[in-house]
Amino acid sequence: MQRSFFGKWIQFFTSFSSWNFNLLSSRVIKRCTGFAGMMFIVSIVLVNCGKDKSENLANNPGGNPWAGNQQNAAIPVQAEAAWKGDISRYLMQTTTIEAERQVDIIAKVSGQVVKLPAEEGMYVKTGDLLAQLDEAELQINYLRSKMTFETDESVYDRSKEMLEKTFISKEDYEAARLQYESSKSAYESAKLQLEYTSIKAPFDGVITMRNVELGQRVSANQSIFTLADFKPLRAKIYVPEKDISRIYEGQGATITVEAQKGTEFKGVVKMISPVVDPESGTSKVTIDINDDKGKLKPGMFASVYITTDTHKNSLIIPKKSLVLETDQDQVYIYRDGTAHKVNLTLGFTSGENVEVLSGLQAGDLVVTAGQDGLREGLPIRIPGAEPSLATNADSNNQAPSNTQAPAMAANMRTPGDPPRGQGNFQMDPERMKRMEERMLQNPEIKKEWDKRLKADPDLKDNPEKKMAFFREMREKMGWGNR
Repeated sequence: MQRSFFGKWIQFFTSFSSWNFNLLSSRVIKRCTGFAGMMFIVSIVLVNCGKDKSENLANNPGGNPWAGNQQNAAIPVQAEAAWKGDISRYLMQTTTIEAERQVDIIAKVSGQVVKLPAEEGMYVKTGDLLAQLDEAELQINYLRSKMTFETDESVYDRSKEMLEKTFISKEDYEAARLQYESSKSAYESAKLQLEYTSIKAPFDGVITMRNVELGQRVSANQSIFTLADFKPLRAKIYVPEKDISRIYEGQGATITVEAQKGTEFKGVVKMISPVVDPESGTSKVTIDINDDKGKLKPGMFASVYITTDTHKNSLIIPKKSLVLETDQDQVYIYRDGTAHKVNLTLGFTSGENVEVLSGLQAGDLVVTAGQDGLREGLPIRIPGAEPSLATNADSNNQAPSNTQAPAMAANMRTPGDPPRGQGNFQMDPERMKRMEERMLQNPEIKKEWDKRLKADPDLKDNPEKKMAFFREMREKMGWGNR
């Protein structure tokens, strides 16, 4: 009889489960007391809990009734899979590209420019005419000097014959000889001055600058042209004495310039200075650059990389995945939908990548964007990659394998992913404050901070800009990168 009574009550309140639970329970409790009232409340709770669980299971076929809530609360991040590859250690210096030879061509005499066959950018050979000056005045002077010289030469020749026959004294002979030598010197000078009116190329090269115009009068010692030999181009760098032992003649080098992004030029170490500058503690290294297509120009700002060592088949991750908020080298990895912090031992650093000696395995998914606000165990998700990751985690209950990593990494870097530091920055203010105090203890960072703050006052109160600045300083100082 009691079982039938309770069954009817449960059936009745299940059919009206949309009613307000508090209102029903308060009314029924007033009418049902004792054991019957308690059983009624228990039945209502079980019915509603069962319904919520069934709805959750329906929305999450994987079997976790709380998966939907966790997915909605998970922090969106970007991640890449650690991979195997070769990585090199190198010395990097910046400099400007120079021509092997570059000279200013100077006018040796004054005169008006009457011919100007050379133009900027023109390739010329040794002896080619670059400019012709008016030679009328110098031609007259040359002819006058020539006539005087020929006359004095004739007198000198007769004096020698007469001296041999003792027709003249020794003093008269010496006077004739001195006059001849003076006339000869004046004649040679006038001849040379006349030749100087033709300005010619001293070696093969390219005219990089022309400083005169046709019809212009130039003065002696005035710069007329700049001539440079581009084969080869050179880069001169200054290597610290502690690293000079790692450089040798014939060693390969890579050169990049801002004007040719994505293009690398090959070079070779040509000369190493045998001395170290006592003031700077550096030694000059000259590198010849191979540029057959003529894309490089003297004066271009260049970065020179000299490879000193290479590790084969190393584990590599992006440098941007390193966590900034600690002095130790750490990353967050994606595993089973949560973030896990891992301590690393790093090796070589090459560009945007860094070698991992211990702490990770190939295929581990390291968080590359959004890690600044993470904590151990927080739920995270990778936009665009959740289905494949969930299936892999459920079937294998482990991190993705190395063979799966490339395809999954491609899904992680989707165009719709939020940019780093936008929409998911959750750094605790206290931790940010401690990190700021620690970073600004460095004088160089403090100096750069004051400079940036003056240019952008918003930097002081914008946590995203502040974190970007500290990450930049960490990479610039080389903390944690060996």
